[in-house]
Amino acid sequence: MASEMPIWMAILAMAVCLVVLPAIMANLYRKAAPNEALVVYGLRGPRIVVGGGTVIFPLVENYRKLSLELMSFEVAPQQKLHTSEGAIVGVVALAQVKVKPNPISIHAAAEWFLTKTQQQREELIRQLMESHLRSIIGHLTVEQIVKEPDRLAGQMRDACAADIDKMGLEMISFRIKEVREQNDKG
Repeated sequence: MASEMPIWMAILAMAVCLVVLPAIMANLYRKAAPNEALVVYGLRGPRIVVGGGTVIFPLVENYRKLSLELMSFEVAPQQKLHTSEGAIVGVVALAQVKVKPNPISIHAAAEWFLTKTQQQREELIRQLMESHLRSIIGHLTVEQIVKEPDRLAGQMRDACAADIDKMGLEMISFRIKEVREQNDKG
């Protein structure tokens, strides 16, 4: 029959489908590295993908990557802090925080940080920690700060825990690097 497709055209059509369809799907597939989360939003609603991949349908869905890597930064390196005795001290601390590895925390971190750069994220967290550090230092003496840095670090972890948790983060460590007493002039 003249209206039937020749067998070679059917085979060619199947071959094209076998090559083109996987290529299209591969182009739509996005993967999350072990140290990041894909935050997908659009037609199918928001979802989070960690350590895997998903198909993103153009025009109806989009995604952003959220880093789950450890953030390490100094807290209060230039601040003059007042102790309970009225002395002025400079305290340099090192904080390490990261996004908690669960969907609720990743979602909270995405709300806070998804459109921010790494530097902006660290600055927001640093400001929060510096306000708590200022308050804690105000209740301690210079001697307590110098002789009991672990106590100060523990108080910081406790004071920051609720605020950090709201951001979907956890404090991995907070360590006092340096304490120096300063005079009123500088």
